Amino acid sequence: MNPSDNSITRREALKIGLATALNAVVAAPGTAAGGAARQEPLVISFWIWALWDTGTNGFFNDIELRMTELVERGFNCIRIEGGAGITHDAAGRPRGELEFFAALPGHAHFTRQMEHMTGGRVDLMRRLVELCTVAQRHKVKVILSSWYFLHTFWFTDARVTAELLGLPPEERFIRFARGLDRILKELKQKGLSGTIAAAEIFNEVNGSEFVPGAQQKSIDVLHKFRGLHEEALDFLKARHPDIRFSLDTSSPWVNTDFIPRNAQVWTFHSYYLWSVYNVFEQNLLRADADLADPALYAPIRRFLRQDLVPFQAILDSRKGRPPINPGWYRRIWLYRNLEPNAMPELERLLEGNLEKHIAEFKQKATDAVEQAVKLRDKHLPGIPLVLGEGASYCADHRLRWEERSDAYWEVVEHAARACRERGLWGAVARTNSGPEDPVWHEYPERLRRVNDVFTGKTK
Repeated sequence: MNPSDNSITRREALKIGLATALNAVVAAPGTAAGGAARQEPLVISFWIWALWDTGTNGFFNDIELRMTELVERGFNCIRIEGGAGITHDAAGRPRGELEFFAALPGHAHFTRQMEHMTGGRVDLMRRLVELCTVAQRHKVKVILSSWYFLHTFWFTDARVTAELLGLPPEERFIRFARGLDRILKELKQKGLSGTIAAAEIFNEVNGSEFVPGAQQKSIDVLHKFRGLHEEALDFLKARHPDIRFSLDTSSPWVNTDFIPRNAQVWTFHSYYLWSVYNVFEQNLLRADADLADPALYAPIRRFLRQDLVPFQAILDSRKGRPPINPGWYRRIWLYRNLEPNAMPELERLLEGNLEKHIAEFKQKATDAVEQAVKLRDKHLPGIPLVLGEGASYCADHRLRWEERSDAYWEVVEHAARACRERGLWGAVARTNSGPEDPVWHEYPERLRRVNDVFTGKTK
């Protein structure tokens, strides 16, 4: 714990039973941060695949039940893949029901949020209307985004994938803005646009998926793509003046030469706890890691199955389809090969690593929020800030140490408190916060408490 941090920890609060209600103050669009207007904070649950998870025993088959549980856990907002670019073709014609496929058949279902993404058929527009109808009834807001060039193409059929991945980077912003426009028009026609808290053209727009090799590009090239993003945002703002359009980035430390200056919200991500897994993942996720060499994973061999699934089998499972990021093949191989009987020892290792460095993880969470506020005030003054993803994410859903660890939730609460104290409009407790995650059913009180910390109901 940082000695200079006078905030109360979860452990201390549980001991003395202290709960103090505070009012959250957030900046409304068009107002200076110093003169923030009061509005209801967005308490966000990450439902990325809510429209897609439609198979047998799907986590989101009963949306009414899930919305009820959402509110019980202290949430009032969800952030989802909304299907822009997929729901309608380039001419604006609805695509209707489409087939989707498992990303890495037989292997990816051990990864959190991928358990039931095993393929099926879905009309995304119809599902979104259903979801927003239920959300409206429960007074829940929705943030729309698109992960197409990062994750969603993993699942789409060959025709849609070829069409969208074939778009030159220069055409991607306006094409997906038009797709988002068509979705919003349909929601408005059904009286549902009031459920949309904000909409993003793309998730993590600072990624190389939009400007290949962005880190090596000249300022002129970065400014060119910034201009294309700004044009797409202006297109949407002119057609939907009642909806906020957000910039979304993977981090608060971003190159401002690429950041649009006309966004109405800035959503950033802060995976301040992800590195706790470095003691296990080590250097195995690097693109040049040769996972056919036993010497490379010898330090963690005791945690892996004796009958290892070969790395080549992971690669072959996607044969004939566009490749995904090399690190994802490696992450899925690693957790695919976990030995269940070794998981208790691995959980002790991970929790011990967190407890040893807990002050550092808290500081990382604070630093990220402070950096976002600083950059916002300098380059996007007056717009609301939202923490859209955070904490940790992509490990095996069979591991439960995060859910059980008081130290883990102490850090997460610290991050929520930092978001509240610095006036963020919205925050996610952690990316793994939806119905498909074990915490939803096994430790709902953990989620409720973090959400209460963010809103000020609990100190």
